[in-house]
Amino acid sequence: MKRESPNLFAALLLGVFGNVLLSSQAGYWVRPGVLLLPVSVAALTAASLAFGWGWRQVDRNPAARWLLLALLAMSSAIEILRMWRLFESAYPDGMSMFGICLMIVAPVIYLRRVSAIAQTANVVLVVLLAASVLMVVSIAPQLRLSNLQCVPLTVQQAGTTLWAQIVLYPEFLLPSLWPDSARFGKRTLLRLAGWGLAFSVGAHLLLELFFGMDALAQENPLHIAAQSGALSIFNRLEWLQLILWMMVVTIKLSLYLYAGVHLMGGHACKSENNAVGLDRFPFYFGLMLFLCALWRSADINRLTDVRNALMVIYVVLIVLGGGLRWLVTPASEKD
Repeated sequence: MKRESPNLFAALLLGVFGNVLLSSQAGYWVRPGVLLLPVSVAALTAASLAFGWGWRQVDRNPAARWLLLALLAMSSAIEILRMWRLFESAYPDGMSMFGICLMIVAPVIYLRRVSAIAQTANVVLVVLLAASVLMVVSIAPQLRLSNLQCVPLTVQQAGTTLWAQIVLYPEFLLPSLWPDSARFGKRTLLRLAGWGLAFSVGAHLLLELFFGMDALAQENPLHIAAQSGALSIFNRLEWLQLILWMMVVTIKLSLYLYAGVHLMGGHACKSENNAVGLDRFPFYFGLMLFLCALWRSADINRLTDVRNALMVIYVVLIVLGGGLRWLVTPASEKD
């Protein structure tokens, strides 16, 4: 049973961590981030639970399914482009966008099985946490408590912090698509939001201790901080960093594709563990290459903001649509 219905929580958590690691800007100061952490966790959990309730009411609506499919496709392309921009800024003589796209998308064929997604996510998550600890140890002599910014918690600071923390990434919506088959518990969304934002605050604390007031102005700050460590694996073994970043994005894409197969109405195979058929991959590869080529010159940060806004609008529509359907449904047919 465990093989047929693996737990995908590690894959979801890795996706949330990846949003922090691959971000191009710090976003907020640590002090308001810590103070508003419970508010942000509660808001994300409430929004995700509300979406889950609304989705159960309208999950058979084709428009709702295709809109979420479009958002997942857009999110997948953004992840590839963001990875390419990171490579482009860190390694100017590195691979082209086409090469990065193929290197990230091609391993998805191996991760078409749900058990492969879950097992690979567990391994990558452990490696990621170990690499993060080693990075902190390597740059510890360069961390200064005096760099902490004691900014007042004004309305503006609170708004900036909440705007950076309360982002409805697809990972917060996906558990509602298959709550039974993937064995998600009632506290999954709370744990996901809590661990994700705790990791975000921890990363911002590290950046603030390292850069001080210049933290918000840095491009790819975690990469710069990692490379400065004398014993850092990010500095001495850059191939490990490349593999790690690519695997994080590949697992995210595999999870989105798995969700997309559910939204399109089922599986190519009978087993839950073999959800994605090989016949779907030519179209998937072509779609990713087309979207990446289409948005090649776009501002990734602005494109990400558009995606985030569309995600919020979509969640609101699902909740409103679910509420309307609940009101017109006879009492005998309600959940």
